Amino acid sequence: MSAAPRLGLFGGTFNPVHNGHLAMARRALDQCALDRLLWIPAGRPPHKPTPGGASSEDRVRMIGLAIAGEPRFALSRVDLDRDGPSYSIDTLTLLAERHPEVQTWHWLVGQDALADLPGWHRAAELIPRCRWIVAPRAGATLEAALVPLRERYGDRFEVLTDFQMDISSSAVRARIARGDAGAGLVPAAVAHYIQTHSLYRE
Repeated sequence: MSAAPRLGLFGGTFNPVHNGHLAMARRALDQCALDRLLWIPAGRPPHKPTPGGASSEDRVRMIGLAIAGEPRFALSRVDLDRDGPSYSIDTLTLLAERHPEVQTWHWLVGQDALADLPGWHRAAELIPRCRWIVAPRAGATLEAALVPLRERYGDRFEVLTDFQMDISSSAVRARIARGDAGAGLVPAAVAHYIQTHSLYRE
């Protein structure tokens, strides 16, 4: 009998997807021995708008370009193809219905999202249903934020090792707005898409 697949979820606005996202996702695949990672661009994020002029379809196309050729990555439109805010508990419920073979869900988040996690919609229901993979941000302290979460929810949180996020989508947008092509911060195919479609320009 084959083992249940280890499937990870990676949600966000990805506005735009950048090399830090890719490094974070690859590290999670390897450290946590995931079989596959689903990239889930937010449809209508309940916590923040999506600035910069990129449409939902722009964000989807850029993710597709970024993950092309990586067989353990896949793109999911679960949040884009439904109405209303993209609440994570609803995303997980829909995916669990579609993938009943998955016994334990792994959710990849950055340190900034971890700080907000207790305030997510129906967090007390959502958090125990997943194992949380946390990517630390460069120059920041993570352990203090994990203490109250572990006290309440147990050992459901794993910190990525040998990794620190030092790129943000807002910084990428700011550089592009100043006339930079984003070279070195986003995959070449994504940089070409941004330039061709005149995204993130002032």
